[in-house]
Amino acid sequence: MHDVAIIGGGLAGLALSIELSSKGFDVVLFEKNHYPFHKVCGEYISNESLDYLAYLGVNLKMMGAAKIDRFSLSTSSGARMSTHLPFGGIGISRYTLDNALASISRSQGTTILENTTVLSAHDGKLETTAGDFSAKVVLGAQGKRSIIDKQLHRPFITTPLATEHNFIGVKYHVKADLPKDLIELHLFKNGYCGISAIEEDKYCLCYLSKASNLKPAMSIEELESNVLSQNPILKDYFSRFENLYDQPKVISQVNFQNKEKGNPSILFAGDAAGLIAPLSGNGMSMALHSAHLLQAEVVGHLKGQQDLNGALSNYTRQWNAAFGNRFSFSRWMQRAFFSEYFMESLVKTANIFPPLAQTIIKQTHGEAFFEG
Repeated sequence: MHDVAIIGGGLAGLALSIELSSKGFDVVLFEKNHYPFHKVCGEYISNESLDYLAYLGVNLKMMGAAKIDRFSLSTSSGARMSTHLPFGGIGISRYTLDNALASISRSQGTTILENTTVLSAHDGKLETTAGDFSAKVVLGAQGKRSIIDKQLHRPFITTPLATEHNFIGVKYHVKADLPKDLIELHLFKNGYCGISAIEEDKYCLCYLSKASNLKPAMSIEELESNVLSQNPILKDYFSRFENLYDQPKVISQVNFQNKEKGNPSILFAGDAAGLIAPLSGNGMSMALHSAHLLQAEVVGHLKGQQDLNGALSNYTRQWNAAFGNRFSFSRWMQRAFFSEYFMESLVKTANIFPPLAQTIIKQTHGEAFFEG
């Protein structure tokens, strides 16, 4: 029997595995893919996470992470505003970062089983495509939605998505002639597209669209040509930026919401605990922060200082204190960004009164959550 079993090897799962393995616990992690691999993600991490990543053993400078401290926004008409990022961040691909974290985790003693899907988890017993396992504690870091969510009958899976809350996400890596210190956000009808530098002179171009934009039999290319390219800046970018892989990474049925943090069988971290809108949530930092909060409660439980219900209660309280306001702000921002009239007015006002943009951006970033 393992001390801890972790479902999912993204940022939250890998951070949990590194922290717990480094403290001497026997940890097994199940990842359905094989490292390294691409994920649909904006690939921007705010500076609030840098000390924690360094603690985990990540050397972002050696990886070539781009330093980002400026922000630009355009509306669907092409109206534009720019500002300094109050906190700033870095650009690094999940392909590179997750692979590095997996290597660090293995060096700390974690057993990582790649190409392995968890089919069920209950009372410390896990059925997987690699066989059956057992653990004192099971942690779910399985991302936005997975087989295990269906097996657990989680509410966001069993309740059909309303049309206005159903999104698709698409990501490319591209070659671009843009400043490396700038993250851009470009609005289009019922969606938005971000682009920023990552390592090796590459750029991450990632967009979120209401699923209703993708009509029956419409291809992703047609979506970009017919909908995204109504924004003249995006039309220019799609016409001349070179895609670095043939097909984009695409996810569907994306639903942004706060979720339950666990049950008597499993505790959740990262997107499995709550999925926040990219434009207003800084999800990569939230995934890392949630892992750091959860590992402390798991350590307390494994040392006999609290039962699992106590760990879940403490973790839920800390999670809500850290991220509750961000989720409230995110819901407002998501509605606002889909109002063309509101965003045109906001951009005009921000150009006249620059502190407005600074105030809004500050709601999307947190203070550093780790002190070594």
